[in-house]
Amino acid sequence: MESLAVRSMEPPSNWEQDLVWRMSRARPRHTVRGLNFTGALEAVRSLQGEKAVQRCLEVGGEEKFLDFFSYPAHSLLRMYSFAAELLAPTLGGGDAVLRELGRRATLDFLASPVGRAAKVLAQGNPRRMVESAPEIYRQTMGFGSLSVAWTGPRSGCVVRRGDFLPAECHEASFEQLLRSMGVRQAKVRRAWVDGLEGGLAFSWE
Repeated sequence: MESLAVRSMEPPSNWEQDLVWRMSRARPRHTVRGLNFTGALEAVRSLQGEKAVQRCLEVGGEEKFLDFFSYPAHSLLRMYSFAAELLAPTLGGGDAVLRELGRRATLDFLASPVGRAAKVLAQGNPRRMVESAPEIYRQTMGFGSLSVAWTGPRSGCVVRRGDFLPAECHEASFEQLLRSMGVRQAKVRRAWVDGLEGGLAFSWE
């Protein structure tokens, strides 16, 4: 996998423009696992029905997605853009939709055999689960990297490099990862975004 240095290329702040910006930089070698697609499809199915799901599949360019097969990141971004436009009136805006898609992707991962194994290895310990986040990222993304640095017993920061997914997705995804460990009052916020790189600050009580 590769890390892309793009500090001179600031993405637009608007979520629609940001997705277009990210799509323009995604290449065929940049891939994601299918579970990122299935979470989006389930969100669309629950709120808009099967016809909308079929349209999403057309946008994604596949008849179905298998959880741990690799698919183009560009296709996922196109689907996210379509789903955000479709669901924005129901969920309160495109940013909220992207957060929901990130949350569902994490739920799908944790429900998979690999995700269940990660939870077993964590033994109910949130810190252990957080420390497994770089490996989870490696297993689900075919680009970039993720690292964790601790600032306290229950706080730290996550740094993403060469990452094509919107920051909103990662905020909700990481929050869901903490909640899967029974954490209450988990706080995850965007610290910075610079092109395809970004940082999240997290803490819990």
